[in-house]
Amino acid sequence: MKKISYIFFCLVSLIIISCKKEEQLTEPADIVKLKIAGYVMTDTLEFVVREKTIGQAIEDVFTITNDSQEGALFNAGDEILIRKKDNKTEVGKIRVGASPFNQRKKIFFDGKVLSENLVLTPVSSPANMGFRLQFSTIFPDFYGGPVDVEFFEQSRLTRPPRTVTYTSVKLIKNVTGAFGDFIELLPLTVESGKTKAYVFKVYKGDTKELPYTKLDNVALSDPANNYGTLGDVGGFVPGSSMLISISPYLANGKVNDGYQTRDFAFAFH
Repeated sequence: MKKISYIFFCLVSLIIISCKKEEQLTEPADIVKLKIAGYVMTDTLEFVVREKTIGQAIEDVFTITNDSQEGALFNAGDEILIRKKDNKTEVGKIRVGASPFNQRKKIFFDGKVLSENLVLTPVSSPANMGFRLQFSTIFPDFYGGPVDVEFFEQSRLTRPPRTVTYTSVKLIKNVTGAFGDFIELLPLTVESGKTKAYVFKVYKGDTKELPYTKLDNVALSDPANNYGTLGDVGGFVPGSSMLISISPYLANGKVNDGYQTRDFAFAFH
């Protein structure tokens, strides 16, 4: 009798364990909807989940399997590998959270650094202009580390002798391929007989030197006075919040006067 009771107990235990295992196997995963967007400056990026390519991105065109205006469906906890399409080099990962149901990821890739979840911070006053900076270049003689960007107020006399003066207003340190902290510039004061603008210089990190290992292919007319302007992004725009990318101006493989600036805020609204 004891033997029968013991066998019966074992059978019941096995049934309970089996049911629990079945419940665990059949329990549905949490489903969330994720929208991936942003901007890819160079290369084409691929998105891979469980070794399956689910989409790609170049510039501001993101093509994801089963994507809609609100996003594509994923399991909570999914890890999305981001890699270059041409050589399969991994550049980053996105982990899908359990909540909320509708999620958004904004990425920026400059060819080397992947930035996630960029936000357009509003300015503290509608009279100010705000921005985040990043620096990138394909110039082979770039020294490879962070740069410092110094902003100046340029004041030019409108009548002879039309002299130009520069007053330092802000030094932004450790600018890399990832967009940095939010910076604001105040509106320029108006003075009779003068035109004013904000300009900037770029230095090797923690120095006042040009950020290059050698100057063989640096064709600057005056290296000590090589300034960039915000003209390519519309100059001073009150109330704006920008994502400004700075690059040396390259022509025929040489660094020329000035800098190129681009605003990528349009891809992150």
